[in-house]
This record gives sequence, structure tokens and C-alpha cells, in this order.
Amino acid sequence: MTQSSTPRPSAASQRGLDWLNFFVADVETAFGPFISVYLANNGWAQGTIGSVLTIGSAVALATQTPAGALVDWLRFKRGVIVVSLLLIIGGSLLIGLFPYYWTVSAGELMHGVTGGAVRTALAAIGLGLVGHRAYHIRVGRNHRYDAFGNAATAAGMGVLGYLVSPAAPFFAAAGLCLPAFLVLTMIRGEEIDYARARAAEGRHEPKAARWRDLASNRPLLALAACLFLFQFANASMLPLASERLAMEHQHESEIITAALVVVPQVVTAIIALFIARKADAWGRKPLLLLAFAALLARAALFAVAFSPWYLVAVQLLGGVTAAVIGILTPLIVADATARSGRYNFALGSVSMIAGVGATVSTTAIGFLAQEFGFSLGFAALALVAALGLGATWWCMPETVEVARSFEPGTAGTS
Repeated sequence: MTQSSTPRPSAASQRGLDWLNFFVADVETAFGPFISVYLANNGWAQGTIGSVLTIGSAVALATQTPAGALVDWLRFKRGVIVVSLLLIIGGSLLIGLFPYYWTVSAGELMHGVTGGAVRTALAAIGLGLVGHRAYHIRVGRNHRYDAFGNAATAAGMGVLGYLVSPAAPFFAAAGLCLPAFLVLTMIRGEEIDYARARAAEGRHEPKAARWRDLASNRPLLALAACLFLFQFANASMLPLASERLAMEHQHESEIITAALVVVPQVVTAIIALFIARKADAWGRKPLLLLAFAALLARAALFAVAFSPWYLVAVQLLGGVTAAVIGILTPLIVADATARSGRYNFALGSVSMIAGVGATVSTTAIGFLAQEFGFSLGFAALALVAALGLGATWWCMPETVEVARSFEPGTAGTS
């Protein structure tokens, strides 16, 4: 399509993207904690379960950056979603029907390949629809529906797995791809501007920016470092709290663990649009500092757990940090790569670095807590959060003025 100075996507496209985020969150949730329960019920040893989960995580991590480059290059962004949903259906059915090592490994591999591509494609479609200036509201809407999808599915699939079969969540995940395909048809392809979707709006040269320009991009490098520290401090926090809960309050662990997962998702969904608006009004950096401060407080409060339900209350802070980081990451990357044509590649690269931080965290903190106790584990996470707070204060520049330099777009407010 011919690029317009003021993007005006239709209400149908906007609503279609809303619900696409919801259903994609639904189908991905089945590959979370439910797969461990399912495989354990089929007699798998803990080490074997861990090995197949590692396959999915490693493939998702390795494909983040190439997937971003692919989404930048492809004109048919919705096609990435179609292929990803087909892979999720195949992976879900393989795992649900054939709980054997190689079939489950193949299912995890298929899901891992979609990990980087589907999220990056959703971000690209949003940017292509509304443009840079209105992107903060679009990201807020994406995150709200994603969080609602996660919360609804964590509760619904848990009940389904308990009442019907441990394999039921995987058949549900395959089935939920059907409404995802349906709402995808609501998004009008002619409204997704190819240049805007890769942050090439206003670029005179036909080619994208040079790779070395990204390698020396200060805001992008600072964000990647901050997100590495954030995920290092964040990724181990809930697993560590859940492990201690299972040891000290075994009779209540299942229901409390479910609450620990659902509560922050609900908080995230409620505040997502508020955070998105403040990211434009206040700027990106103050909210990033808020996320690290909340993360630091959460680690300190988890270290002194008085009761199981106290942990759930602390998880309210988890909803705040999830909303802020989930919304700021695509916004700051869009600011840092404005007019470069490399937005999705950069978003995939930053997400990969954050994923490395999470992977290192779960291994290192797990061993630390095993050898020296939970309190020291939480203290280490608090220290990393404090380092991240300092790094954000000293190294992260404000980027919101880049977004404000673009023509106003229409992202909707619902």
C-alpha cells in the first residue's frame, strides 16, 4: 500500500489484533507449567522432563534474532502468524497424543520455533497499523489482551487438566488456534504499512540501516543490558518462592501457586493502558526505573515470607513489573531504531539477550539456593535488581522525543 502520513486503521483491524493477542496467549500457555504435570503423570523422570523443556527454550532463544530479521524482510506479516499457529497445532497434538521422548521433543521444537516469530510479528503488525506516534497505545492494548489470555487460560486449563485429563490442555491449545485464525482474518492486510512495520517510515534509501549502526546504537545497547539484569533478577523469583512454598506449606501449594501465576496477570491487564499512556506522558526512563524499584522490593519481600497468602500479595508487584517491561521493551526498541528499517531484528535481538539473562538466572540462583538457602537466593536477586536500577539511572537515555517527532496516528482507546 502507499504509505500515508497519518495512519488510520479500521476498528476491525484493531479489534482483530486485540483478540489475536488474547488467543495466542491462550495457546502458548499450554506449553508452560502444564507440560511438566502431564509428563510427570506419564511416569517421566524429572531429569528427562527438564531435557525436553530445554529443547523448546533453547530453540526459542536461538530463533529470536533470525525471526526478527525474517519479519522485517517479509511483506506478508500475517503469514508468519499463520505458519506459527500451524506449528503450534502440530506440536500440541504430538505432545497430547504421543507422550514419548522423541514426539514430545519434536512438539517442543515446533513450539520453540514459533517463540520468537509470533511475538515479533504481532509487534510488527501493530506498528504497521498505527505508526510510531500512536504505538504506545497499541502496545498497551496488545499487553492487556495478552495478560487476560494468560490469566484465563492458566485458570481454565488447570481445571480442564484436573477434571478431564492431564493431556486436555494440549488439545485445548490446538482447538484455540481456530478462533485465532478467525480473528486474524479481521486484520486488513492493506492497512499494515510495510515501511512502518519495520520502522523504516521516512527513510529515503530503499535499504535498511547498516548492521554496524545497530551495534553502536547507545539506547539499544543500554536497553539490552538493563533487560539482561532485569530478567536475571526476575526469572528465578517466582520458581524460588514456589519451591519454598511446596516445602513449607505442602497442603496449600497447588492453589497458592495458581494464585501466584494468575494475580500478576490480572494486575497487568488492568494497568496496561495506564502504563502505556504514562510511557508517552512521563517518558520511558521513569517507568523503567519504577520497574526495577518494584523488582527490588519484591525480592526483599519474598525473602521474609510470613504466610502463603502473603506471597500472593507480594505478587501484585509482579504485575506492575510485567506491565512496565512488557510495554516499554517494544516502545524503546521502536524509538532506538526509528527510520532504520531494522525494528523487528532489533526487537528479536534484545529479547534474546533478555532470555539469556533468564536462563542464566534459573541455573545460577537454583544452585545458590540449594547450597546456601532461600534467603541468600532472594538476597542475590535483590542485589542484581539494585544493579539494574543503577545501570538504568546512569546508562539509559530517554527516548520518548523520538516517538513525539512522528505524525499522530490512531490506535484506539478501548
